[in-house]
Amino acid sequence: MLEIYEIIWRDEQVTGWLEYDTSKDKFQAYLREGEQGNPRALFGVTKTDSVIDDKRVRFYISECVVPKTRENIDDILKHLKLPYYDQWEIYKRNNGKNASDYASIRLLDTAQDKGFFYPGTL
Repeated sequence: MLEIYEIIWRDEQVTGWLEYDTSKDKFQAYLREGEQGNPRALFGVTKTDSVIDDKRVRFYISECVVPKTRENIDDILKHLKLPYYDQWEIYKRNNGKNASDYASIRLLDTAQDKGFFYPGTL
């Protein structure tokens, strides 16, 4: 199943889409053509990149969530109602928000597709 999220900048502008293929445990992100600055800088890509691969998405998510080695991680997981540490679940429970940037995510859709979604004219 595909989980498709909008990438929101400053709680206003949709600047791209993030998808997660649950059956393959793979991420892919798409940034709107012509988007400048952030969120490109968040993913560490250039002005011409519009498709972000799994490795870059995972690195970004890992930078957004509390580390597993945090002193009070059990209390944090309990607060988030998570039985174990999972970066993706923590990221989703916080809507992709963290204290160091203006990006967030919002669930757009789910699909039973076998491949990656392409936003095209969205």
